[in-house]
Amino acid sequence: MGAWLYFAFLMASPKLHILVLAGGESTRVRTGAPKALLDLCGRPLLDYILGAADSLGPESTTLVLGPTHQALIESWLKSSSRNGWKVVIQPEARGTGDAVRCALAELPAEGRVLILCGDTPLLEADTLSFLAAQPGGALLSCLVEDPSGYGRILREESDGALLRIVEEADADDEVRKVCEINAGVYVLDLQALHLAIAALKTDNAQGELYLTDAAVQILSDTDGTVVCLEDGEEEVQGVNDLVDFASAVGSMRSRILEEHMLAGVILDDPNSTFIEDGVQIAPGARIHPFSIIRRGVIVGANCSVGPFAYLRPGTVLKDGAEVGNFVEVKNTEMGEGAKAKHLSYLGDAIIGAKANIGCGTITANYDGKAKHATHIGERAFIGSGTVLVAPVRVGDRAMTGAGAVVTRGHDVQDDQIVTGVPARPFPSSD
Repeated sequence: MGAWLYFAFLMASPKLHILVLAGGESTRVRTGAPKALLDLCGRPLLDYILGAADSLGPESTTLVLGPTHQALIESWLKSSSRNGWKVVIQPEARGTGDAVRCALAELPAEGRVLILCGDTPLLEADTLSFLAAQPGGALLSCLVEDPSGYGRILREESDGALLRIVEEADADDEVRKVCEINAGVYVLDLQALHLAIAALKTDNAQGELYLTDAAVQILSDTDGTVVCLEDGEEEVQGVNDLVDFASAVGSMRSRILEEHMLAGVILDDPNSTFIEDGVQIAPGARIHPFSIIRRGVIVGANCSVGPFAYLRPGTVLKDGAEVGNFVEVKNTEMGEGAKAKHLSYLGDAIIGAKANIGCGTITANYDGKAKHATHIGERAFIGSGTVLVAPVRVGDRAMTGAGAVVTRGHDVQDDQIVTGVPARPFPSSD
């Protein structure tokens, strides 16, 4: 379903509220830090699901957290574009039903709620909008090759209607053979949810309150739909440990690379190229193997990057600029046609059009206390092994000799040649 159809449906439907469950303790990732903030291709893992939810234009957004990682996640929320999310604390991990119970006081008595898990970063907004448009409510399921660890969807043999959802801990051998799994995504009537959550019991193998029990009851009473993704195993994949996380990184990375290639970016070898979310690359640019491009980088048309290049945040390559092998660029603008082809570090710099940066050049931007800028003029020629100690300026068409060290504050004038350590005008007047 396209977004236009979803929004047309919203005009005639109850208000949609969104609830994301992220109250786990992150024990299985074993890093000591919150799983929700793992860096997934340039963004926190949790940000992907919150972003997909925000795209639906909901009436309200609520996030359930546990106390262990509350402070870190709330700090990130306040500093991000997700600072409109209301946070509710689940004091003790007693199941998904308990997580919803903790949030009910923040949700209205009527309307509809879309419930999501915070560790499913690959879920797409189009899938969520399709679910939200189901008039009787919906549950997302998926056919998978290995259903281990997931709740199983059991259906009526006669008509395929939803019968119940069985968590793996409660499943017998026969149920564990079922390959249709619960993806943990629900659209439910809020009035019915309030009643169903209040009636939940903990008579199960884990002694928890299961949201699945409430969901089955509500969907049955409201003629809800089970939407099954027959080829969506990657999309519904949850991140429980770092093995799952690595798989999610691979999937997200493939999505990002495919998007760039379909937009006209030439990737010689996608398997060895890493481009984070939030990178702008113009059509006609060419990215060579083993290059890394971080979030926030802008690459113009007909640029060449790599092989083995590292572009960090704040880098802007104007049209036709070239960054070659083993060059690291950070918070630097390279003008049209500027080149840095080999083994250089360019940090906190502005480099003019057609400038040529020789092999082994370093902008020494940090003095131990603060970062400083380097300005290199148009058509300047920086000789191999030059060290530019910022703050410093090299003028238009100026040249440094191989191995020159241009010390801070000793600017090189337009058309001037400097050589030596420290660098002095050439030819020397001494």
